[in-house]
Amino acid sequence: MKVVNLVLGLCAISVVGHNFGTLKANAQTTNDWVDGALGRYSSQIFNAGMLSSGTTEFQESWDGSLGGNYTMREGGQIVSGTLSECVATKVQVMRCLWKDRYGEGYLEVTFTEDFTNFNGYWGTLDSEPLFRWSGSR
Repeated sequence: MKVVNLVLGLCAISVVGHNFGTLKANAQTTNDWVDGALGRYSSQIFNAGMLSSGTTEFQESWDGSLGGNYTMREGGQIVSGTLSECVATKVQVMRCLWKDRYGEGYLEVTFTEDFTNFNGYWGTLDSEPLFRWSGSR
């Protein structure tokens, strides 16, 4: 009898059986999905008591680091900001540092399996992400 230990994403399992041929696992690791999340999304960001429309773009830099930028409409103006220090915290979940003229804080988003949408929340450096930030392609 053969025991095979597999690590699938963040879970470890053991498979017990006889005479394994080729064992294939179709599992995503924490970083395998990131390329699918890159690109531009139309977004809605909770700002000043209401949802503001704009864009959110996730990018990979020449050095492999993840970041991006965003815009949101505020009255007749467009406010722009940056996303930096983005990391995949688990499969299809990314955490970034946002920064614009109002301050900075953390954004945590969860992407749909096909990367057509994300739902997330933002907060300041001193607060948990509680304010809505979503996007769709």
